[in-house]
Amino acid sequence: AEPAFAALLGTTLYDKSISRAKWFALVPVIGGVCVASAAELDYAPAALLGGLVANTFAAVKANENKKVMDTPGLKDRLGSVGNQFAITMILAWLLSLPLVLLERDELPGLVDLWQTDPSVS
Repeated sequence: AEPAFAALLGTTLYDKSISRAKWFALVPVIGGVCVASAAELDYAPAALLGGLVANTFAAVKANENKKVMDTPGLKDRLGSVGNQFAITMILAWLLSLPLVLLERDELPGLVDLWQTDPSVS
């Protein structure tokens, strides 16, 4: 579903035009998600909301990265898409660090869970 979010956000917030072929290519993607989740009749609304939020932020990240890479000269300075991805991941980690530190009371329990529960580690 992430490509659909990227297309919708790209057209609404970033004024990008998307070809009809790309819109039609989304049909099997969305259809596949619908077929895969049709058997799951009892779902968790919190999980659905979490997926929607994650897809929305991933679409914003993709559109912002594209916008940044269109800056003249930046592509030459970064070198490759791999470098851009690494910088994005480092920035994401740095931006999430304050949230981790705010919840530091939960960290010892998380470490214990990581060490004792094989389904987590």
